[in-house]
Amino acid sequence: MCHLGACTVADRHPLRKWRKIENPPYTECGSCVTFRETSNTGVGEGGVLVVSGAINEQGRAMGLKGFLKRSACAGLAAGALTGGLVIASPATSGAASSPSSGTLTMAIDQTLAGFNVNTSAASEYVLQEILDVVWPQPFIITSKLKAALNSDLLTSATSTGTSPQTVTYTLNPKAVWQDGVGITADDFIYNWQAQSANKAFTDVGGATYDAASSSGYNQILSIKGSHPSGGAACDPGSAANRNLGLCPNGRTVTVTFKPAYADWQSLFGNLVPAHISRTAGWNTGLNNFTKVLSGSWYEIKSYTEGQSLVLQQNPSYWGTPGHLKTIVFQFITDDTQETPALQNNEVQIINPATVNLSIVQNTSQLSNINKVITPGLEFEHFDFNEANPYLAKLPIRQAIALGTDRKQLIARTVGEVSKGIKPLGNRMYVSSQPQYVDHGKAYAKVNTSAATKLLKAQGFKKGSDGYFQPNYGPEKNQDLAFTISTTTGNTTRASTEQLFQAQMKSIGIKINIQNYAAGTFFGTNLPQGLFDIAEFAWVPTPFVSANESIYCSYTSSACGQNWNHFASKAVDKLVIAGASASSPAAETSDYNKADALLWSNMVTLPLYQKPQFFAWAKTAKNIVPNIASVGLPWNGNLWTAS
Repeated sequence: MCHLGACTVADRHPLRKWRKIENPPYTECGSCVTFRETSNTGVGEGGVLVVSGAINEQGRAMGLKGFLKRSACAGLAAGALTGGLVIASPATSGAASSPSSGTLTMAIDQTLAGFNVNTSAASEYVLQEILDVVWPQPFIITSKLKAALNSDLLTSATSTGTSPQTVTYTLNPKAVWQDGVGITADDFIYNWQAQSANKAFTDVGGATYDAASSSGYNQILSIKGSHPSGGAACDPGSAANRNLGLCPNGRTVTVTFKPAYADWQSLFGNLVPAHISRTAGWNTGLNNFTKVLSGSWYEIKSYTEGQSLVLQQNPSYWGTPGHLKTIVFQFITDDTQETPALQNNEVQIINPATVNLSIVQNTSQLSNINKVITPGLEFEHFDFNEANPYLAKLPIRQAIALGTDRKQLIARTVGEVSKGIKPLGNRMYVSSQPQYVDHGKAYAKVNTSAATKLLKAQGFKKGSDGYFQPNYGPEKNQDLAFTISTTTGNTTRASTEQLFQAQMKSIGIKINIQNYAAGTFFGTNLPQGLFDIAEFAWVPTPFVSANESIYCSYTSSACGQNWNHFASKAVDKLVIAGASASSPAAETSDYNKADALLWSNMVTLPLYQKPQFFAWAKTAKNIVPNIASVGLPWNGNLWTAS
């Protein structure tokens, strides 16, 4: 899931030097400037520009709050914020915009499980890409991984004090939803309550709210509005709407935290309209796209499941309209078909979930195409479901990890595209980040003898077919077998599964392969624990506190993305402390300590940091790759077509 302000690269143009883009969307105040600078670049295989060095250059980056899932996927954190707050003036920066016209089509690689990206069921990367320009985002995550205040929505956002900490948001009095209803304190109140993990707040019909992450929201003590538009009196609110006496029509929003929350800028992204969702429902009420009201540049015009989603300009938008008349998202769930679609001009923009050599080579043969390969924040991993009676045993999870040849998996898949990728030794940070510490050294090399020794110590004996057979449980006297699952249509992931299957056979574990459509895999299988071993990727979030909902104990309602059924009071203590840390150094220390504990418990097996591949037609202008979970459409309001 994602709250804006926390979950992926730098403003890179697919030429040998960076250049200032047309009508730059955001201007950074203080220590940072516009999009013109040089970078370490080089030309890789097939003439594709390879970009490096950017991730270490970022400060404490801001992006979406929670982690998102992708067809291999889901989120990560960057470093510590340096310099002044970035101020975004998306409606006014750059040269005056020309009359809005034209259409661009972008390929997206997953079907949708719903439309409320703030829920665990619908927290998909591709949905976030769509909602970048549909739902209000108080902070826009730039391609430099900086938090840019959206000055169309807010005139200011300030944090004061630590005990308690108070954050004051001042809304633009012109800001309205698509239906003309003002965006007010009521929307902040409702979105906080739905994601607070407080059981006193419930969805329609008394259902428990499904929140992908409650990090930060569960540290809010209160929210109150003030200063309604035009000097009007405060609406009294009501007990039924849980906003009695809170001035819900206020255009100033005061949020009090206790304890303080370091990543406060990560909150309230993808703001849901309270006046709609309070009646329709948070959990599933927005599964119908007609309930998704825009509070930004574009509104949803049409949606054909599994085929396309069309955005058109929001006529109620109070700022400068988006440059394009329409943006089309074309669902292409087989990554290998994205390049042919680009060649045939069916789409003009692609960013495959996983890149392989064939995709890169085929795209490189196309003319009039910009291409970029860059290190991502996204990382591939295996999740172990500890609800399985055998995977609940630490020695069995350790045996699987010891028997997994991660170097071979890399060499036979992403290593063909991007050299230098190594097995990842951290879940909180990727190797190109300065906070990275390798806690996985014990699993750096394959050790089949140690793996089989652990299985024998469980009392398991090998059958005539070479597979171990448990002496207890549902597979007693049968082959020890697990099913690995991921999303369909991903050739890299399919190759990984087959290699893993062979590797596990060498240590006496049978692996079956069963893949699913993304909507089923992410919307049903993972949230409901219907898997043994799952392969996907967490899509980056520059806020490390977003990890809390993934790794804190599954028994807590605040841990909506812990599908592994893992619980540890020690890990809980560290991730909670990290979220309230008084300094970036303390936050880094807490989360690295938590990661070390996760390795000792082999909760998940990180595989590698993923390279990102972007390609787009040269007729598409102002396309700026962004490896945060906001994806390419982070500046979709500035896209143009020639």
